[in-house]
Amino acid sequence: MAEPGLRHWRPRGVPGARPRPGALRDWLDEPGSLTRRLRGLAGEAFSVQVLAEYWGRVWPDERQRLRCRDEEWLWVREVRLGRGDQPLVYARSVIPRSSLRGPLRRLRSLGRQPLGALLFGRYPVVRGAIEVAPLTPASRLGARALAQGAAPCWARRSVFAITGRPLLVTEVFLQPLIEELAHDPIPD
Repeated sequence: MAEPGLRHWRPRGVPGARPRPGALRDWLDEPGSLTRRLRGLAGEAFSVQVLAEYWGRVWPDERQRLRCRDEEWLWVREVRLGRGDQPLVYARSVIPRSSLRGPLRRLRSLGRQPLGALLFGRYPVVRGAIEVAPLTPASRLGARALAQGAAPCWARRSVFAITGRPLLVTEVFLQPLIEELAHDPIPD
């Protein structure tokens, strides 16, 4: 049974997995750095607000994507990326302990540095398939990312491998960004 407020994650390009308008779809399908695109949109006002960083058990679908055991504790980082005080994207990174060795141990101490700067900068990275899903505040993810009463929005996620070590990144496109992109002239 599907989780309330979150339809099944679907690979991008599957019928029903692609939202309208075209500009949002373009952002959801972006194979490169979302951080880079947000910096381009926000300019000097680009901001990272760290909401939480902790060791914990993660949601069943996250464990499944990372092939982790139920009892395994993983590093979780939740941030809002935005323009000044205006949040544009909520991001949740889930990282197995085994991925936090060697140079990647820095992932636990990023502070206000965006994960994307590390993912797409210093190390060879392989991105798995991008999955997308519509989202409402009734889901676990929606409850973390959205304000009560917020309009439904879209999320995407991918498993990345940095030097062969996996991590899952989920990004929720928040209403201010969706509204701004609705005025983008990119055709459908």
